[in-house]
Amino acid sequence: MKQQELKAFRRMLLELRQRLASSVNHMQSEALSSGDETQGELSDIPFEHLADHGSENFARDLMIGILQNSEAEICEIDAALERIDTGIYGTCENCHSKIARERLKALPFARLCIECKQAEELRAAGQ
Repeated sequence: MKQQELKAFRRMLLELRQRLASSVNHMQSEALSSGDETQGELSDIPFEHLADHGSENFARDLMIGILQNSEAEICEIDAALERIDTGIYGTCENCHSKIARERLKALPFARLCIECKQAEELRAAGQ
């Protein structure tokens, strides 16, 4: 891969990392501030508001899942930046062939070529 392309992918990865980190920080501070309001006992909540409390718990759990996924993506981005630094970016970790540029443009932190990724997903699905 040419140096110019690597610089473009590095820029793309850094911008994506910045956006994700900003979102994670915002969601964490929002979760902490709303968490303080919902720390009471269930016995303190009037019966008609239990559904509201359940909705708040669902929203909090959903936000935690999103945070975990975002943090995992940040780790994948960091690993992709390291692969750029070591000169192996764009090479499939499984079959060692080149990962298509279209795939890298869509998912710049891809570790596997599309064929290896599909095979991995089929194995995970038990097929």
